[in-house]
Amino acid sequence: MPPKKDRGTKTQALSLRLDPKTKFSLEFVARANGQTLTTVVERAIRSSCDEVKIGSGSFGSNEFNWQHFWDPDEGMRTLKLLACDAYRSTYDEDELRQFTVEHWQFFYIWRTADKPRRPYVQILWPKIEEYQRIWREQRESNYWAAGEAMAADLSAAHVAGPTWPPPAVSDRNGDMDDEIPF
Repeated sequence: MPPKKDRGTKTQALSLRLDPKTKFSLEFVARANGQTLTTVVERAIRSSCDEVKIGSGSFGSNEFNWQHFWDPDEGMRTLKLLACDAYRSTYDEDELRQFTVEHWQFFYIWRTADKPRRPYVQILWPKIEEYQRIWREQRESNYWAAGEAMAADLSAAHVAGPTWPPPAVSDRNGDMDDEIPF
């Protein structure tokens, strides 16, 4: 029989303080329904979270709840959230978004940076902070250094990465750099 794989923790601990009335009500519901306190709390949380949506909800646009963003992979979840304009991001998340958009070939399927590229993300995400550090520290002397490190890690994982550095660099407006002859 093959050895059992350690999949890590399947549950997370949450500690909270409740007033006696709330705790009694939870215990009452648990006893009345033949459930554990954990089950009652999980279902109440899930029900409440299902109702929270972000997005404009106007004609032609969508509202999303947590299920739209959920993915077992942390990198995929994060990239999906950061691609949503309605998500209230922190400064650090904005910096991460800028990094992934500047290096979109490693993180997204298209330049629009809205659909993550799963195989690359799964390989690169554990070292995302290292790649960001390289980019912050070296972009003035070697703008391509972080991408070179990511390309090397993809190659080490026997995955063909994107062509790096990209053959033609364009600005955000789609105009070609001045160094490219017309």
